[in-house]
Amino acid sequence: MRLLIIDDNPQDRELIKRAIGKIFSEVSYVEVIHRQSFEEALQPLDYQIVFTDYQLKWSNGIEVLKAIRARSSLLPVIMVTDTGSEEIAAEAMKQGLTDYVLKTHLSRLPLAIKECLERVQLQKERQELQAQILQAQKLESLGMLVSGIAHDFNNLLAAISGFAELGMREAAHTTSQTHEFFAHIHQRAEQGTRMTRQLLAFARGTSIEPTYLNVNEQITARLDFLQTLLGASIQLDFAADPAVGAIYADATQWEQVLVNLCLNARDAMPMGGSLKLLTRQVEMAQGSQHVQPYLLPGSYVMVQVKDTGIGMDEQVQARLFEPFFTTKEVGQGTGLGLAMVYGIVKQHHGTIQVQSQPGQGTTFSLYLPAAEHRPESVEDQVSHQEVTRVGEGETILLVEDDPDIQLMMTMVLQDAGYTLIVARDGEEGVALFETHSSSIALVIADIMMPKMKGRQFQEHVRRLRPDIKVLVVSGYQEIDLKRRDLLEARSTFLQKPFDLDELVAKVRELLNLGA
Repeated sequence: MRLLIIDDNPQDRELIKRAIGKIFSEVSYVEVIHRQSFEEALQPLDYQIVFTDYQLKWSNGIEVLKAIRARSSLLPVIMVTDTGSEEIAAEAMKQGLTDYVLKTHLSRLPLAIKECLERVQLQKERQELQAQILQAQKLESLGMLVSGIAHDFNNLLAAISGFAELGMREAAHTTSQTHEFFAHIHQRAEQGTRMTRQLLAFARGTSIEPTYLNVNEQITARLDFLQTLLGASIQLDFAADPAVGAIYADATQWEQVLVNLCLNARDAMPMGGSLKLLTRQVEMAQGSQHVQPYLLPGSYVMVQVKDTGIGMDEQVQARLFEPFFTTKEVGQGTGLGLAMVYGIVKQHHGTIQVQSQPGQGTTFSLYLPAAEHRPESVEDQVSHQEVTRVGEGETILLVEDDPDIQLMMTMVLQDAGYTLIVARDGEEGVALFETHSSSIALVIADIMMPKMKGRQFQEHVRRLRPDIKVLVVSGYQEIDLKRRDLLEARSTFLQKPFDLDELVAKVRELLNLGA
């Protein structure tokens, strides 16, 4: 504990130190006896408590208090004085004095010290709580903003991805590069879809969808994309341990971890450099958890991201995973990337270590529990089981206000063998349903439609036909729609953007129910 005593009487200073010694054994003192030493003592103002007399040869306790309060509103200041004036005490309290003790009653000083330290702790906890509330409000506001933007963005991606997939089908049997061009468009649209869902997962707290992942294959499949993100001035290397096990993780969130760590490394190497990705199998035995003591014993997959960038000092590392903390200039960083990484790793029961020094680069080491189940390879995941795609002439009412998505879904479902009735808004959809209700086997509808919202539309068609099957497609996430009571309980949900095969399979699945 470091204390500042401002008193030009040496005997009184000793009495004060003796009283303090009754409750604290390890204390260092800075003693002020004139103005110059006072001004020096204010730089820096790193004390736990300040004790000041009122009557000083070079000033008075009120002026001392004002000088301290101009620099710190929380630092406890106790006036220890012979002056028993109520007016002076009242004025000092107005200026932010913590307590007032007469030198003739120094026996009360230990109690005053304890009380002011308790008040400081309460003030600190209150400030931390207020900061947490403000942080929660920021995240809630961010979630609302991201949710709205993601809805519109997902609609754009649905059209881009859908038409790219149609283009791939048309060009599949040609010898030109057209198929490859459409494939690149589709791949980028999928990346945009994953990034949008990752933002929503962070901002809105959506649940993860874990699966068994082969880490080496996941990284290898994304090396070209990561190199594009890093740019030509940064060399990317990957050292894979062939014996590394699988992890049970959300594939979308895992990619976000990898992308954010690589982007962080890129920003730390403005003049270029090298980035090395490394995987290792690590065994944690009982009592030998050298990484983090609270890690359970067992097998872990270590993924390391090591750059040759500018590095970080200890102060930056201490706040590295705080949301909205960034060392970048205003407008050049959100401060969310590493906070997302930390949250995702913890959500997957892992841990993350950082090693860095200024000028010597940074190494992030992720430890994720190894999974016993053998994961499917990337090829196995791509070549999913073929589903029945041929309709039997059933009539489907499609209610979609976006003309591109409407056209794309109409083409796909007609090609699959279905008869389509198309509406541009909720009111038109209701009118068409009333006219053709007996022949309609399935209704596909958006949520946010002109003239009538999706929930009202769902309830209206079910009043006409309680047995009608309804597939809701939306750029909003299902969890958001349920929170806002926009999704009727009996309706099935499909998130935009979706794979065309997924759409056809979902339609066939619903039509087969109860058939």
